[in-house]
Amino acid sequence: MTEVERLSNENYLESIRIHAGFQTPCEVQDRDGILLVAGASNFPGSYWNAAARNHLCVKPKDMDEAARAFFAPRKRMFTFSVIEKQDRDLEEYLLANGYETRFEIPCMLVTKPLAPREMPDGVRIESMQTAKHLEDFVEISVLAYALLGLPEVHTRAMFSKPEAMLGKDVIGYIAYRGETPLATAIVLTTGECAGLYWIGTRPDAQRLGLAALLTVHSTNAAFCAGAKVVTLQASKFGEPVYRRLGYETSDKLRRYGPSKL
Repeated sequence: MTEVERLSNENYLESIRIHAGFQTPCEVQDRDGILLVAGASNFPGSYWNAAARNHLCVKPKDMDEAARAFFAPRKRMFTFSVIEKQDRDLEEYLLANGYETRFEIPCMLVTKPLAPREMPDGVRIESMQTAKHLEDFVEISVLAYALLGLPEVHTRAMFSKPEAMLGKDVIGYIAYRGETPLATAIVLTTGECAGLYWIGTRPDAQRLGLAALLTVHSTNAAFCAGAKVVTLQASKFGEPVYRRLGYETSDKLRRYGPSKL
């Protein structure tokens, strides 16, 4: 594993903790090298109901037992996040013990600023600083991620404590035309790495290049702030866009869930 890959992996792990802070109610158990999150909805996704390994020395069987002991009393299904290169032993264990593959996405990164994009006529980018910005961010995320099959109720649950997105390690951007919010992205900073999350465009503003615009803007702002590497996990729609911009695939993230508790 290279240094930039290590930084990228650490950013993803820390993103689970940060997303826990966006939700209320949310229970977090973070001890013995195991991170467990029971979020504000019962959606068995990696930020709502999550199990992840803090330290590679933690044995997969111990992970499994801790996760089941945490989630079973809460009657929650959950997701293990597995990064291919570093978690081979965990992945082998999950596959051999009744866990099902939920989906796979590429981990992508870049180590230098991207070529700037021309701003479309009438469009401006604002940093998230106010309650109105937070409201606009959530509304765009609801619309954008519904296209990926995420129900509105779970998106709203994720951001049920929106003021947490104004924290020092979170920088959000929104593209507007006039007073209409069109697209969003947030940057989560963890030491020398910055991660891009929740890049989304409202359906009636797609095909204007706004996702690419915000990706470049957020990436370059992160480098200006001192990041050594900028990372993201790409959806099937976003991957070709990020690749054209200059991002490269460094690893694969797979998510596994139990067939039953």
